Amino acid sequence: MQKIDFSSDSLPAHLSDKDRFRLWRDMWMEQLGDAEIRHAEDKRFATATKMRFLGDLRVGLFETTTEYYVRTRRHVANDRDDIFVGFYRSPRPQVWSVADCDLSLQRGNGIAYNVAQPCRSFTNGVTSWVLASIPRATLLRQVPHADDRPVTRLDPASPAVRHLERTIDFLLQSEELDGEPALSRQAGTALADLIVLALGAKGDAAEIAIGRGLRAARLREALAVIEARFADPALSTETVARAVGLSRRYLNTLLLESGRTFAERVLELRLQKACAMLSDVRNDATKVSDIALAAGFNDVSYFNRRFRVRFGASPTQYRGG
Repeated sequence: MQKIDFSSDSLPAHLSDKDRFRLWRDMWMEQLGDAEIRHAEDKRFATATKMRFLGDLRVGLFETTTEYYVRTRRHVANDRDDIFVGFYRSPRPQVWSVADCDLSLQRGNGIAYNVAQPCRSFTNGVTSWVLASIPRATLLRQVPHADDRPVTRLDPASPAVRHLERTIDFLLQSEELDGEPALSRQAGTALADLIVLALGAKGDAAEIAIGRGLRAARLREALAVIEARFADPALSTETVARAVGLSRRYLNTLLLESGRTFAERVLELRLQKACAMLSDVRNDATKVSDIALAAGFNDVSYFNRRFRVRFGASPTQYRGG
């Protein structure tokens, strides 16, 4: 997965705010799209950008203290023909206009629009977005009416919209896809599936996207809960299902399809935690029973048996005691 990380902190410190802004604008017009941009003169210029490229798709984070952003027909004449899906994150509202649509965006609002059309925005404060983009032609093959309107407000009650926002955040932070082309392609496919669902895919396109992208997003969220809470002896499929808004039966199906049951995943995570604790000299004075409890086991005999099967030695032998 190709990526770009940039912060205004990397601009020459000896430059004035105005010069730092101009330098950033010259550097980033190619990636952000040509536009007229005005910085808030009563604020110190600051900006941060992350971009992750997944084939023809991309995800990004964009934060800046610029107030005005205007793209005219001249600016968009030679721009790429992508559909952008964005979630607004700033605490201050943004007045945003495209064609004959005027919107007042609040934190958490999501919209979709064609980047190759004139638009303008104003924010009194820091502008902050997380975004995903998909080629318009790719999207229209699956959602023919996706750009019938200049801008579409996304439904916050839609599971696909909620998972799409979380997936963008996950991809922006993920280091797992670096240098893994197969995983990157898979992530791009799942991202595209969520975008088409968020924009109203129907029929066969929706069935394929649900069976692929939405299921992948739900599985990822369930695994994140398991990995965060595995050391809790009370963790169960019921608590995980409740945390991610799924039925217990559906969760078990997802986990089984992924290659491991809930019990197998939790056991492996607990054993790995216990193994790491036994290998750490800082825990030399800690009782094996206490390590078992810290890893999530409430039955020390069961822990000893499973540890021996997994690592070929008892916990005491493994520690060298």
